[in-house]
Amino acid sequence: MKVVSKVLTSVLLGLLFLASQAFGQRGSTGGGPTAAPLQIRVDVRFEDNRPAMAGVIVDLEYGDGVPYAHSQTDSSGKVVFNPDTATIYIVRAKQPGYLEATARMDLQNTTQQYTVLTLKVDPKHAPPAATPAPGAVSAVDLSVPEEARKEFDAATQSLQNHNLDEGIAHLKKAIGLHDQYPQAYTMLGTAYNQQSKWGDAQAALQKAIQLDPKEADAYFQLGATLNKEKDYPGAEKALKQAFQLISDPPDSAAPHYELGFAYFFQGRWQEAEPQVAKTIALTPDFPLGHWLMAQIMLKKGDGQGAINEFQTYLKLDPNGPAAASVRAVIPKIQAAIAKK
Repeated sequence: MKVVSKVLTSVLLGLLFLASQAFGQRGSTGGGPTAAPLQIRVDVRFEDNRPAMAGVIVDLEYGDGVPYAHSQTDSSGKVVFNPDTATIYIVRAKQPGYLEATARMDLQNTTQQYTVLTLKVDPKHAPPAATPAPGAVSAVDLSVPEEARKEFDAATQSLQNHNLDEGIAHLKKAIGLHDQYPQAYTMLGTAYNQQSKWGDAQAALQKAIQLDPKEADAYFQLGATLNKEKDYPGAEKALKQAFQLISDPPDSAAPHYELGFAYFFQGRWQEAEPQVAKTIALTPDFPLGHWLMAQIMLKKGDGQGAINEFQTYLKLDPNGPAAASVRAVIPKIQAAIAKK
């Protein structure tokens, strides 16, 4: 047993250096599984920038119009989707008395997309009787000048078209017109994350949180940023704060993976395990979820469990950043088990 534990510990140490590279891989070609969970975050708002009420229908379709998923906004007007294929999608928000709002989301070369769908009153119908609760109206939202909102909307469109530089330019203009605009800072931080500009992302996201301490999306994005910067305690703190701010934890693999990642690289694999298990349950085709679970199995001394997870990783991402090392290490684990 000591031989098994020694070999498994050596295996784990040999693989850890791959974490940052593997964690940072983005997108895929050909519509296959990606190295990070695919995620579409939708923020449904009214024309005056108030968050929509809970229960607004939001549909996700493939680019050719074939239905994929159906959901409803939460109490803050938000919806999260975790599609399993890197392709083009359409999101649609529908509410009686309002015109349908749509956006095109391209996940072919990125793992995350964020959009704001604005519900505009349908002139043919009276507005619905239901309105958001008074507490849902933010004084910050109502203070945003029209020109700043236009720049924010333009940024949203640019980012949907995967034009990061143009989107960032619009966001900077929006902030220049109104420097107390937390949603703009959150989107700016998200865009910087997609460009791997971690320092810029951190600064923008921290500003968003300073302006609106209840901006859960900013905390989630900040957690991912701090993981990239290897500030695992900081990532843990940000991610936990995000989870506390929402009434229902998101059925989204990304936040759970990020939190599990932060736990694991602080040496707390026991706390990482349920988070990574949640990641795999929500997105079974996410390769790095299995890769990280294999690391946890090695820590537990469960060599066969590690092999199973590594084999799943290889099946999902045979050419992934850790694939060569995983293939090399499986026989070593098998040899260690045989010496029991």
